[in-house]
This record gives sequence, C-alpha cells and structure tokens, in this order.
Amino acid sequence: MAAAPLVFTLWLPFACAYFVSFWLRNVNAILAPALTEEFSLSGAELGLLTSAYSLTFALAQLPGGMLLDRFGARRVNALLLLAGVAGLVVMASAPGFAGVTLGRALGGLGVAMCLMASIKAFSQWLPAQHLPLALSLLLMTGGLGGLVATAPVGWALQFISWRTLFGIAAAVLLAVAAFLFFAVPDRRVEGRPETLAVLLAGFRTVFTHWPFWRLNLPVMLLAGTYQAFLSVWIGPWMQDVGGYSRVDAVAMVAWVALATTVGFALYGFIVNALLGRGWEPLRLFKWQMGLSIAVFALVTFGGALAVAAWLAYFLVGTGAAVFATLVTRMFPQHLNGRANTTANMISFIATFALQWGIGAALDLYPSPAGGHAAPGYARVCQVLLSVHLLLYLVLVLPLRRLRAVTEARPGG
Repeated sequence: MAAAPLVFTLWLPFACAYFVSFWLRNVNAILAPALTEEFSLSGAELGLLTSAYSLTFALAQLPGGMLLDRFGARRVNALLLLAGVAGLVVMASAPGFAGVTLGRALGGLGVAMCLMASIKAFSQWLPAQHLPLALSLLLMTGGLGGLVATAPVGWALQFISWRTLFGIAAAVLLAVAAFLFFAVPDRRVEGRPETLAVLLAGFRTVFTHWPFWRLNLPVMLLAGTYQAFLSVWIGPWMQDVGGYSRVDAVAMVAWVALATTVGFALYGFIVNALLGRGWEPLRLFKWQMGLSIAVFALVTFGGALAVAAWLAYFLVGTGAAVFATLVTRMFPQHLNGRANTTANMISFIATFALQWGIGAALDLYPSPAGGHAAPGYARVCQVLLSVHLLLYLVLVLPLRRLRAVTEARPGG
C-alpha cells in the first residue's frame, strides 16, 4: 500500500485514538481541585483515583498483547475503546468517589492498547527506518491531547460541569472507535493462528530475555515518574511549590503539555535524522535518558529555576519512540505485541505506584494553608533522582550483548 493513503487509513485513526487516550490520562491534573472539593479527597485518595487508570491499563497489557498477536491491531483496539466509552459514561454519572474511580479504571482499560496497537500495526506496514518518526508523531498527537486536557478544559469548566465534559468525551471516543475499526487495513499473517498455549509460551521468551530487562528497568522508573507528574502532580506542585494561583497553575500545566507535544515532534525528527547518519538506536536512547535525568536533577535542586526545569524535563521526554523500536528489534515480529505490551505493563505499574505513592508521601507534609508543603515535594524528588541514577548505571555499563540484540533484524 502506498505511503500517502497509509497516513489516512493507518496513522490517522491510531493517532485519533491516542489523542483521546492521552487526554483522559492527563485531565485529572486540571480536574484535581474540583474532584478534591466535591468528594473531599486526601492526597492519597486523589492519587488512587488518578492511578486507577494506570492500574487497569497495566493489567490489560499481557492479555492485550496476546490479542494483538492473535487478532490484529484494528479489531483489538477498536473493541477495547468501547470499554473506554463505558468508563467515560460511568464517570459522568458517578455519585461518589467509588463510582468515579470505577469509571476511570474502565477508561484505562479501554485505551490500554492505543499505543501498543499502533506499534504493532506500524511495524507491519511501515519500513523499519521510519518507525521512530511515525511513533514520535503519534506521541505528538498524544501530547496535543494532553494540551487539550489543560487550559481548554479549564476554560470549558467555566460553562459546563466536569460531568458534561466526560459525556462529550464519551461521544468523541465512540466516533474514534468506529473510524479505527472501519478505516485501518488488516495485515494477514501466513500460517495457522497460534494456540493459547503457544501465545502464553511467547511471554516466557520475553520474560526470560535478560537484555530486555536491562533496557526496561531504567525506563520503568523514568516513564513512571514522567507520567505521574504529568498526569496529576505537576498541577499541585505549581500551586504548593511554585506559588501559583489555581488559574495560573492551569496555565502553567498547559505550558507543560505544550512542551511535551513539541518535545515529541522534535525528538522524532532529530532521531530520524541521526539514524540516517548512522547512529545506533541504543546510543541515541542512552544519551536521551542521561539528558532527562540531568534535567530532573535541576528540578530537584534548581530552586528558582525549578519551574523552567520542569518545562525542559517534559520537553526532553522519555525516549519512548526509540525504546519501542529497540524492543521491537529484540524479538521476532510474531512476538511484537507481547514484547511491547510487557514493557508497557511494567511502565504503567510503575506509574500506578508513583501516582499513588507520591500522594501518600506528600500527605506526610501537610501545609497549614492547604495542599502540601514544599519540603515534601523536595524529598520525593530527591528519592526519585537517587533511584534514577542507580538504574541508569544498569543501562550504561558495558552493553555488547544488549547492542547486538537491539541492532539485529528480527525474523518472522
């Protein structure tokens, strides 16, 4: 199939789905004050409400990987999006904390395969050298979804309730599910479909592959920290540490989302150019991770520069596009779905733990004026930075074996 039609029948449907999934992931950063006020939430409860998305998202990864490898990206992603529609409807009508948490959990389940299905489909239809660019631009659309989840949501809440907002989002997601189901082409796999036993055995191959773990352990913490702050804690940080009013904090979160979006796009084009010049993907990934950790150190110890450092941190990102490319290269194509969903599950378990754990830690540092005291955020960042540095050593120690498996072209 020609490249131009693939933009509209392959890339665009998955991009629309990922846009909505990222909006849903990050919207609590703006809704946090309204939800806290309506349901009288503690920091831990707010973290638990937000992380319910991450928990079901993570739990869906392994079965979702088998479904992707067995039934294909189009069917699995489109049908799961219907669970996301149900989740948005539940959130819009929930009478209390338990109901809205259940709705958010269903939302996480519904969008759990948006990125993984994209990786599966793109790796089947696109040349390998263009995969990082296609994924980076997909992540950019997610960043746009995150951007729409900030100031535009804050503006919309002046005219409609957050419940009405979720009702509108449900209708949009239903339309996206239909677009994806009817537009995306199928790539038929030759041979008989794998049995359940064979599909499960594929996970043993992934879980016992040491280079996979060596690459994934530092990514787990980096991605978990990034998502935990982006999806919920950057807004409270702007008020409790940055000293911004609620309105100004919403504006700052919008700048953060914009930095994320621009970062994804720039990263994709830079990576595409460097790969064209002969850079190894693993080399790119090590440099990107090192830069991200260095900027997080500025967040932790930057003092007056911390706000600017946060913007730089979200601009630098997590290197997700190159990481997915590396994982894809480690395994044969028929294991692609299971390998990437395993990696994604691990990252979202970390996100769930950090969204909740950061809230629980901050509850130990209450502020008399409300919210949480600045020393609590400082201590959280110091602990996270220490673990980041420790796990980064796992990646930068001699990597001959890891380089070999990530540069090899997998067989079918």
